[in-house]
Formats: sequence, structure tokens, C-alpha cells
Amino acid sequence: MKKKRILGAALALFTAMSMSAATYTFKIAKPIEDMKLQIHWCTSGEKSELEVQNGVATLSKNDFTAQYVRVYYGRAFAMNLYLEPDKDLTVDCNAEAREFNCTGAAATINNYLIKSPFAVLDFNAAAKEEVDFIKSSDSVYNANLALMKSANLPAYFAKKEEQRLLFKSYAMFPMYMSYHPYLKKMDSYTPTALYTDKLKQLTVIDGNCLEFAEYGDFIMNAILCQAFQGGDRNKEFMAYMDANVNDAKVKSYITNAYAYDVVSSSGLDGKDELIAYFHKNVSDPKLVDKFDKVCKQWEGLKAGCISPSFTATDINGKQVSLSSLKGKYVYIDVWATWCGPCRGELPYMTKLEEQYAGKDIHFVGLSCDSNKSAWEKRIQKGDMKGIQLHLGTKSDFMQKYLINGIPRFILLDREGKIVKADAPRPSDPQTTKLFDELLKK
Repeated sequence: MKKKRILGAALALFTAMSMSAATYTFKIAKPIEDMKLQIHWCTSGEKSELEVQNGVATLSKNDFTAQYVRVYYGRAFAMNLYLEPDKDLTVDCNAEAREFNCTGAAATINNYLIKSPFAVLDFNAAAKEEVDFIKSSDSVYNANLALMKSANLPAYFAKKEEQRLLFKSYAMFPMYMSYHPYLKKMDSYTPTALYTDKLKQLTVIDGNCLEFAEYGDFIMNAILCQAFQGGDRNKEFMAYMDANVNDAKVKSYITNAYAYDVVSSSGLDGKDELIAYFHKNVSDPKLVDKFDKVCKQWEGLKAGCISPSFTATDINGKQVSLSSLKGKYVYIDVWATWCGPCRGELPYMTKLEEQYAGKDIHFVGLSCDSNKSAWEKRIQKGDMKGIQLHLGTKSDFMQKYLINGIPRFILLDREGKIVKADAPRPSDPQTTKLFDELLKK
């Protein structure tokens, strides 16, 4: 009996210990009204949203493995932390003063994460030639490793952190292939084996690494820059993935990120293979549901559907509706004066308008400027051709076309039906080919 009582007490104690949860407290100086604090759990992909009351947000949790998390408080701050289910943590956050401090059992690791001056390689480093760029990248990694080793971190965490620092330190590495020719004003650039071999070495395909937020960004960029060869991007993406990515977790992660971005930004036309590829490789119910919802949103914007309408104002205050433009093809440029890429397309748009002057096509600029006077001032310069209209920011037209970024180009036929809900830009040679084909009909 005595032995049974001892075992029972031990079991009760173990149960009580396993049920206890660590508490994570965030004390926020000058909290923002109605702003919630979010914790993104890197391993599970889940998010915890915490109410901030009197400047304090608290979470008690034990149903998880120790892992990195990303903490966001609106635009006030974002930070990496490492949470463990058996160690309390309090984080004092003064975003205005850029002061953050951790106390509690998990303080050592997390003070290291939020206070360390990690080395980074900036955008302009890509102007260097390959040898120097690689040396600079290696130096950043070595500096961050030295920083970590000087922090006297627990061995179990240091092993993980060394992996995370690899992807953090080489974050810029995959971008070199596009940034270098841009910064050097080169018409074309083909990297040598020195660079490509190093990139392949860094392109680690391991689903366990998805516990690092930095890995997700790195592996996405690394795969895409190696996959794209100047042809059909979706086909190149799928071919590269099937040939090089065998880890199911990584394949699901990259496929979801790529396919969702492509469909949500440019719709369903020509995407049947990519959509099927998504459903073949992504099984997470939440991800599938999110993807299917964005596909459903784009259903009404497929080629042949009647276009959503608009009524906008020209520089003289006259209202112009889409229906008044029927009878000709309509090429729409949704833009704003503050948008750099939009302004970059204007010279190409002018050339198109001159090339197709007198042809069966309207060129329409729809400004979504919230500052109408800025648009008026730009139009009054007199160098912009076509039909220039002010739409504003609260237009059903933009919402129905799912416009989340500009510039956005839309092509309609003579009856107001959609030819392309996400048409090629004026600077794209495919645009003139498309116009020529349509105008023959």
C-alpha cells in the first residue's frame, strides 16, 4: 500500500508539473489604442493574438516544443524571441527609445536575440564583383558566429542558433543575381561557377530548418533565382522543384508561398497547371482553404468575364465611365504619383500611345492618389497622353480587381469583357505582341 501511495503521489506531481505553463509577459511603453500584439510560432505556423491592457500583454502556454517566434506590435516593433514551455519571460518594450530588455528564466537567450548587433549585408554590397561579394558574405557570417560564441549561450540553443545565423547572414546571397546587374547597369549578367557553386552549397533542403523564419525567406529566394531561366516562370518553377526538392515540408512551404503569391497578384488565367501542382504538394487544410478562397475571388476576373465598372473624373471635372469607352479595346493603367515603379512605366506608356495612335484602342490612366491635387499638378504638366482620370483610393473597381499593389495594368475588349485582368506592363515586349494580335481581329 505504501509503495502504491508513493507512486500515486509521484504521478500526481508529474501531472501537475506537466500541466503548468510558462508565462510570457510583454510590457509596452506608450501602448497604441486597440493594437494587439501578435506572436508568430515558426515551427507550427500558428499565430497568437494578445490583447494589450494597460500596456501589458500576457500569454500562458505549454502545449508546444521550444522554438523561435516572431513578435509583432503593429509597426511599432518586431523582434525574434526563443520561447520554452517551462521558462517564464518578461519583455519590457520601449519602441520609441528603441530599448528592449528581458527578465525571467529565459532572459539570457532572449536578451542575446534582441540586443545583439548582428552584422548584415546591405543592398549596395551586390555592386561588388563576385569574389569580393562572396568574401563580404562570409565575413558577415563569421562575425555573427563570433558574436554568438561570446554570448555564453546554453549548448542546446547555440547548436540551433548557428544554423539560424547561416540563413540570416547569407540572406542577400540569392539576390545577387538580380541586384548586381541592376546596380552595375548591365544589360545581362551570367554568374560564374564561383557564385553558383556557393549558392548551391547554401541551398539546404531540410524541413527542420523551417523553424527559422530566416530559412523560409532564404530558401524561397534561393530556389526562385535558380529556377527561373527566362522562359515560362511557372513551368520552370515546377520543373526545378520536382528535380531538386524532395523534402515534403520544404516542397509544401515553397509551393504554397509561390502559388499563392502568383494567383493572388495575377489571377487564374493560364494557371491551371500551377493550381493542380499546389493541390498535389500542399495538404495543410488551412493553407488549402486560404488558397481556394483567393482562387474563388479571382473567378469573376477570368478572361471573357464582364469587367467591373468605374466612374472617374478627368482634369476638367468631367465624369467618365467605363461604359462610355466601349467599342474599342481599353488598356488601363492603375497608378499613383507617389509610386516609383508607376512613374518608371510612364515613358513606355507614352511610346505605346504614339505607336498605336489612331488604332482601335483607348489608353486610360486611373490614378488612385488620395491627394487629388498631386495628381492634378502632374497632369497639368501636359506630357501625359491618353485619357487621364482620378479614381481615388476608395473605389469598388480596385477592390473588385483585387488590386493590392501598383502599377496594375488591365486589358479589356471592345465589349468591356476582360482580356487580361493582370496585363503585361508597357515596358514588356509582350504588350505590343498582344495588341497586334488583338487588333487583327
